[in-house]
Amino acid sequence: MRKEVITSIILIETGLGTYFGKRLVINTLSTLAALNDRVNRDMIWNMYLKQKSNKSKAGFIDWATRKSSWAYEELKAYLKYVMKYGINPTTVYGSYAGAMGIAQFIPTNILRFARDGNQDGVIDLFDHGDAIESIANFLKEYGWRRDMTRVEAFHVLMNYNRSERYADAVLKIAERLDVL
Repeated sequence: MRKEVITSIILIETGLGTYFGKRLVINTLSTLAALNDRVNRDMIWNMYLKQKSNKSKAGFIDWATRKSSWAYEELKAYLKYVMKYGINPTTVYGSYAGAMGIAQFIPTNILRFARDGNQDGVIDLFDHGDAIESIANFLKEYGWRRDMTRVEAFHVLMNYNRSERYADAVLKIAERLDVL
């Protein structure tokens, strides 16, 4: 059922590769990384969030501090990836969290799990062959096996996206594809 799971992931993440997100990855990651600076945090809070947020300022500061450290690591990985393949970092669009390509991998996952599925010497997660091979590698690295139970598969998928609803949706779609 692994091919059905990979298809389900691609369907949920990007509509089978038809929608990748509308935010520049470098802008997303840079903005989040900059939240480590108190002046930047205060500006964002005062200009955009004070009136709209359901968090307190202290809650926002806690979130921003954690998120900025994560984003800085993702930004470094993103720059390493685009430099390796000669990609203009100001042209790649992705999700609100900086995930990109058909697989919607965050940059650290690109460096760790992405594979050259079409054997052209370039890892391009906007290419279906590379995305499929990369997702398969991710699942394998987290313990995917042919003889897994649904519960075991669910736990592997929780590493792809930490949402129980997401993992359940992937499996439900995969189960429907498996009977076709």
